[in-house]
Amino acid sequence: MKSKIHLQKLENYSLDNVEQFVRSSLEVLDPKASLFSSGQKVLLKPNLLRGFKPERCVTTHPVVVEAMCRVLKDLSVSKIVISDSPALGSLTAVANQAGYGLLEKKYGAQILPLTDPISFENAEGIPHLKIAGCLNQFDRIVNLPKVKSHCQMTLTLSIKNLFGLVIGKRKPVLHCLVKNDKIKFGKMLIDIARHVNPCLTIMDGIQAMQGQGPSNGTPYPLGVIGAGTDMTALDRIFADILNIPLDQVYALQAARLKNFGQYHTEHIEVSGPADYRLFAVEDFKQACPLDISFNPFRLIKSFIKQFYEIGIKEPGHARWPLSRGGK
Repeated sequence: MKSKIHLQKLENYSLDNVEQFVRSSLEVLDPKASLFSSGQKVLLKPNLLRGFKPERCVTTHPVVVEAMCRVLKDLSVSKIVISDSPALGSLTAVANQAGYGLLEKKYGAQILPLTDPISFENAEGIPHLKIAGCLNQFDRIVNLPKVKSHCQMTLTLSIKNLFGLVIGKRKPVLHCLVKNDKIKFGKMLIDIARHVNPCLTIMDGIQAMQGQGPSNGTPYPLGVIGAGTDMTALDRIFADILNIPLDQVYALQAARLKNFGQYHTEHIEVSGPADYRLFAVEDFKQACPLDISFNPFRLIKSFIKQFYEIGIKEPGHARWPLSRGGK
């Protein structure tokens, strides 16, 4: 059976249009309406890397998250939680800067930090790999990535977005443990994705980030939003749209090697456009590649910046937020 992907051309963040896309995606991907039901607890996992305004394209646009909240409320889910582990700053501060503050009041959604890091066995045998144990409290997880260039992994899409579920200073430590082997790092991402297994991914590519992502790039008007239940298939289609050489999309290569999801386009069915290749662009700028390793000086610098952000700029936060790393 082919993996199904739903795409649509959207030039701006109209809430009504994005909401309609989410609804049409569920009709295409979940015709039996089995993904969500009354009384469920649902976790939304956007990209909340740093505290920037939405127009900087560092974070998943709040309209995409709000559209998902609207649909879930209509489906009578009992609890919606929005969470991630920012690289810098507390989750509350980052979410507010990213435009998420009103979602709590409008939809009863809660913005809560990830907690309870627990180990899980990974096929790559990487030590110290722990993800948020609080994920076990939810019936469904929805992945809401932002389309961005990435200076270490070329692109951050569906699979890479789930690295945000690793909490604590473990992110840069894990970077170091793979010793700049980007395929090995990608395989670790696949182990995380397989373990988390989100039921749905909505990809925010209406305004993407190009250049020196994931936080220092510039907005790129890609104008495409996508959805799927197969993260590999969705990432493959967006890599094609961005015209990125597949051998440089390390998470996708890892997915192919580990037989995770559908990598080959002949086994991917794309609904929405007559031909998704009509959405392809030629001028999307990639990041200048960097090693994925973190040296001790970078780790110390990260701690100092975090102390400044939380201890000085956000003095009201008593708890130290347990998260770093780039998505």
